[in-house]
Amino acid sequence: MAADGAPSVVRIASLAGHDGEIVIAGEEAHYLARVVRVRVGERVTATDGRGALATLEVLETGASVRARVLDRGRQERPATLELWCGAPEGDRADWLIEKLGELGVAAFVPVQCERVRWERAGAKRERWERLATAALRQSRSAWQLEVRPPVALADAVRELAGPGSRWVCRPDGAPWAEARHGALPGRFVAAIGPSSGFTDGELKLLADSGFASVALGRSRLRTETAAITMAALWAAADNG
Repeated sequence: MAADGAPSVVRIASLAGHDGEIVIAGEEAHYLARVVRVRVGERVTATDGRGALATLEVLETGASVRARVLDRGRQERPATLELWCGAPEGDRADWLIEKLGELGVAAFVPVQCERVRWERAGAKRERWERLATAALRQSRSAWQLEVRPPVALADAVRELAGPGSRWVCRPDGAPWAEARHGALPGRFVAAIGPSSGFTDGELKLLADSGFASVALGRSRLRTETAAITMAALWAAADNG
């Protein structure tokens, strides 16, 4: 019997290339066999993390899991949020990645800022990818959070193109409900400052690039709290 409350969702990156039977190995096989404890004959949902879905019937469990593809589908993605985030204090990024993934953020971009830089962010990406997969299972989503490599804030701004709405989260900004109501279709980007905040020069760079200031509440929030609050407000508005 599957563990109580355990989501029977697995991520298979090459899902689109499989028909008939499929052999699931590695971490996803361990998750099914040891965590969820699926049995022969049970059905699970598989996704590639990019919208493709399939219903699988378990045929055999063990070090690997053999399953039959019963049907396929696709989950269309609604408007997406790309979140740029400066480095928080201490070692709080793991928790942040997990929650952003559960809330349906499309992409997480660690931005290097003048006052604070991400340390070893590149080396941590593999772990962050695993946490994003765990968040996909928990949320039962067909879309996985994309964890991008760290980039200088100026370079991230320089690469922006196309229509959309851009926000920088600040305590003195406009109310979120007002900002979301006036959002333009296209690419949605929200920027969160590092633990010590953006510098005046960085704020000017963002403002000159079309980032409107938006407040997430009356209080000054920690970086990770602001990022998750932004993601939660977005998710609630997008699904409401």
